[in-house]
Amino acid sequence: MILKYLIPVKLSLGILPKTCLLEKYNLLEYNDVVKALKRGDLRLLRHALQEHEDQFLRSGVYLVLEKLELQVYQRLVKKIYFIQKQKDPSKAHQLKLEVIVKALKWLEMDMDLDEVECIMTILIYKNLVKGYFAHKSKVVVLSKQDPFPKLNGKPVNS
Repeated sequence: MILKYLIPVKLSLGILPKTCLLEKYNLLEYNDVVKALKRGDLRLLRHALQEHEDQFLRSGVYLVLEKLELQVYQRLVKKIYFIQKQKDPSKAHQLKLEVIVKALKWLEMDMDLDEVECIMTILIYKNLVKGYFAHKSKVVVLSKQDPFPKLNGKPVNS
């Protein structure tokens, strides 16, 4: 029973449970949340939260799980970064906002450049992404060393 409350806290600290643990203790409602965090799939996270909303609200963990959205955005940006690094390693640290918008459109999340700019600013501010924002050219310039710091058991600043 304690895992119902411990899992969301651990997720917010960046610690993901194994699927076998979720299956063993019949906590399958967290399965899609964990998958969304691993994949950077915002659509899956929102679907999982919507599907199990009553259950999460009753147990009082809904707001904690909702805050995981920033970690999902971080993971998505990280995936875009690695794909770009394979294509053109010299410019991998420069992410155009248009690319992030296209990735979100592919996930059926309709956001414009201003919304993505705001999300990236929050990710930088909360230290989920190291870098700065070049407003004129609509580019996020990531740090060349460790652009995605690990949470290491530290909560995301509220």
